[in-house]
Amino acid sequence: MRRGYLYALSVLTAAAIGQSIPADAAERPLGIGFAQAEEGTWWCQAMGAESALDCARRKCEDESGGQDCHATRWCFPAGWSALMVVWLPEFHSTHVICGMPGSDAVTAAMKAVCDAGLEFSQCDLVVTIDPDGNQNDAVGITWPGPAAGAAPAQ
Repeated sequence: MRRGYLYALSVLTAAAIGQSIPADAAERPLGIGFAQAEEGTWWCQAMGAESALDCARRKCEDESGGQDCHATRWCFPAGWSALMVVWLPEFHSTHVICGMPGSDAVTAAMKAVCDAGLEFSQCDLVVTIDPDGNQNDAVGITWPGPAAGAAPAQ
């Protein structure tokens, strides 16, 4: 009797778990990969790192005008992602964060990166990407970096 009860309980538990998973979950891209060239950053979502990074690298090669493209970041699950340009005295660079739990979290993480970069004079949040891959332009989100108020070296 006990074996039958445990079996029935396990079947009901599995059925309940199956009901809570969306039918299209197996089709959704769960990870995000980034590739960068000198003048840009590209990304793709896919089920696996190799697929996402290859896709991002191909986009970069197709759209960067012959620049060298390098895979730079992979997150699983994709979560929320963001790109930020940081300004230094001699040049600028792009920072990528991914896998964050929400829009506020990814913005706060980028601000923390900006605050920690002693050489950064300014940080411009460029775009956030939601877990479904939708791009959201981050218009007007700029923070002064720690070097913004620093006196020039003599």
